[in-house]
This record gives sequence, structure tokens and C-alpha cells, in this order.
Amino acid sequence: MTVERHYLAVDLGASSGRTIVGSFEHGKLTLSEINRFWNGPVEISGTLYWDFVHIFRHIREGITLAKAEYGDGLVSMGVDTWGVDFGLFCPKGNLLRNPVNYRDSRTAGMMEEVFKRVPREDVFARTGIQFMELNTLYQLMSLALNDSFQYRSAATMLFSPDLLNYWLTGNMASERTIASTSQFYDPVTGDWARDLLAKLGIRGDLFADLVDPGTVIGDTDGLPVVAVGSHDTASAFAAVPVDAGEDSAFLSSGTWSLLGTEQPEPIINAASLAANFTNEVGVCGTVRFLKNLSGLWIIQELRRVWHEQGFDYSFAAMEDMAREAEPFGFFIDPGDESFLAPGDMFSRIGDYCESTGQGRPETHGQALRVVYEGLALLYASVFETLEQLTGRSLETLRIVGGGCRNALLNQLAADATGRRVITGPVEATAIGNLVVQMLAMGDIENLAEGRAIVRESFEGETCEYQPLDSEAWESAREKWHQICQSGN
Repeated sequence: MTVERHYLAVDLGASSGRTIVGSFEHGKLTLSEINRFWNGPVEISGTLYWDFVHIFRHIREGITLAKAEYGDGLVSMGVDTWGVDFGLFCPKGNLLRNPVNYRDSRTAGMMEEVFKRVPREDVFARTGIQFMELNTLYQLMSLALNDSFQYRSAATMLFSPDLLNYWLTGNMASERTIASTSQFYDPVTGDWARDLLAKLGIRGDLFADLVDPGTVIGDTDGLPVVAVGSHDTASAFAAVPVDAGEDSAFLSSGTWSLLGTEQPEPIINAASLAANFTNEVGVCGTVRFLKNLSGLWIIQELRRVWHEQGFDYSFAAMEDMAREAEPFGFFIDPGDESFLAPGDMFSRIGDYCESTGQGRPETHGQALRVVYEGLALLYASVFETLEQLTGRSLETLRIVGGGCRNALLNQLAADATGRRVITGPVEATAIGNLVVQMLAMGDIENLAEGRAIVRESFEGETCEYQPLDSEAWESAREKWHQICQSGN
């Protein structure tokens, strides 16, 4: 291609959003950030909401700025977001209530309510999705049991990216990768599991028609809007620059850590149920077989609360503090439910360590070290299970996303897994979003071509980490399992 083409990615994470233009010319993709804005939960009367009007305003601002700079060279746009959350719309197409954040407490106890009606095994057999209390299934269960007015009045439910696409185009559609995060999508039939919802007493008439990633939904002011891999992890996985024939695990590292690999078909059996793995839809007919894990959320919360207490640490300074702390002083499971909600993580880490007979970390550096090591040890445990469930020997761990800037965590991940770690690109979610737009616009032919472009375009970001000190880490893995996993 000799004519430069430009695509606009709207990439919304759990703490920030941004619009990024990808420019494609002479076989290479370059990125230009247009605008960036805060995104996060807003508590009102004890409920955690997303501020979608704020989000949409900044998206429109990004579109205006991108059009002003690139003019007719801007050929499409696409939106990706976090999973599971949604908005409810009245028959006239108006949003009934600002969408609620997945960390809200309304889903507390809803798993048990679901399992009273449909056994856990049957839910997994129909959906293949990891059991997490934040899943859409349990959010809807809460609305149904509480006879929510918005739930009763709604005509349509749209997941977060679908909601934004509707506001942009006026067309309602449910993109398949985001739908698959709900735990009421059937990855075998490729449709909603309405019979499962009926057994639970949950409405099955709320959903828009399903579309595949790469579908043009409509346009906004003449700019085509593409349903990309609308779940941010689907976009991130699409941007992993694997070589042909390379057998690797993928880790999308950010607020959450998503560790898994691509499969041609879902793996739904007793072993994947016992391991609580998930089968989410990927782009181009793939299945993302993975496990959702705690990521840098605890680190982000430590920084936020310490800032309120007068400690103005940068993330780089926190990484250095952890590096200087003594290794293997304490062990935590970062995925423990005590770390899910916002709050004073330093106290919670101390409480966890004390309750498991380890004493309490006394310094901020010790607390940071235990989080990073806990994440690396959690990765190692899930990596081993991933190989068992897929029957594959995975040679490399590919880390993408904002977390791959953290050299300490990357090295610890290599040490804990005993595998070579390759990191980059940092902006994987936005890049994967752009790759699917390029497919939709006919500028590339397949995902392999897109990944080759990513590899060529961002090779300067790539770093490699080799595992070190295997004996010490083998001992640490044993101790971590004894302290943190013995009750699971």
C-alpha cells in the first residue's frame, strides 16, 4: 500500500480511556495519541457507576480532533472496552440508568442464587466461562431478584462498547467477543443461552442481534464504525506478534491479567471447570482459552491510597522500592476476594499475611514486593494448568499491554514460570482494535498478516527475559502453594 490510511481506535480501560490514530503506509503501522481521559468508578449513595456521558463526550472530542488532523484519510473507527458491564434501554432507545461498575456489591451472593436454580456444572457446560461474581449473569440475577424498575422497563441491553457504538451510529448490535464475557453466551452454538436464562428466571428477550468482529455497524458523521474485538482482551490477543509456528501463552497485563492462549475450539470439560478457566470468543474465529487473574489493580490501589496519605510515589519509584526489598519475605494470592474492592490494600496485605501465619509486612517496599511476587507465582500456577488443559508444551510467555513496561514483574514472571518472556507491544489493545479495522476495510487479508505488520512495526518495543535462579523459585512456588492455595 502506497497511500497512507488512518484508523481511529477508542480504547477504554478500567482506569483510563484514550483515542489513538493508527496510520498504515509501506507495510508499517504507527500510532498517534489524540486524547486521553480519566475513567473509573463513581460512587453515589453506595453504588459504583461508570460515567458514560463523560466517556462519550471525550470520544466525540477525539473524533473531532482526529478528523481535523487527518481529514478524508481517516477511514474508520472502532471501540473496545472492559467486559461484562452493560446499559439498559427503554423501548424508545433511551438509557434508563447509568451503567453500574462490575466492582459494585450488588452481585454479592448471586452465584449461590444461580446455583440454587441451575447447578454450577450445567452453567459451565452451556457457557464455558470462568466463574466470577462480577459476570453479567450475576448482575442480571441481582436485578431480577430485586425486581429492578429499569430491568422490568427495558427493551434492550447493550454491553459497554455496543452502547457506545449505538450512541455513535443509532444502530443496536451486540458484538460477539464482548457478548461471550457475559456467561450466558454459548460458544458452541454461537448464540445466547436463552434456555439457561429461562431456568434462572432471567429475561432472555433483552439482547440485540449478534455480529462478528470486523462488521461495519454504521457511521458517525460519515465515518464508518467497525465492531472490532470489542472486548479489550480480544483486541489485545489479536495484537500479540507471534511468529508462524510459535507455540506461546499470551498474557495481557494491566489492571487485570488475562493469561491463556488461542484455540480453534472451546475446551469445556470437567478439568477446565475444576480449573475455572474461560472460553471467550476471539477475532477471526479463534477462542481465547484463558483465566482472568488479578493484575496491577492492587498496585494501583496502593498508589492511590498512599497518595491520599501524603506519599507521592510514581509507579517507577514503586517498582524500585519492590526491587530493593528482600525476596520471598511474605506470600499472598493476589486473586483473593479480599483484594477485589477498592480500599486500603496495605492493611489488607498485612491482614492476609497475618491470617496465614506470616506476620505483617512493615514497609511499603515489602508490601510491593509481595504483590509482584504473588502475581508472578500466580502466573506460574496458571501457566502449568494451561499446558495440562490444552495438552500443549508452551515455549514462551508473550506479555502485552501497559504492564509489560514493568521490567521487574516481567523478570519475576520469567523466573516463576521457567519460560522465556517476550514483551510488547505496550499499546496492544489499541493495535488489535486497529488490525480488525484494517481487515474490515480490506487493507489486509487475514490475522496472520496483521500480526506480521505488528511484529515489523513495533519490534523496537520488544524485550526478552530469561528465567533466573530456578532453585530459589522452585522453593518459592512450593511455599506459595502451601500458604495460598492449600484451601482451594
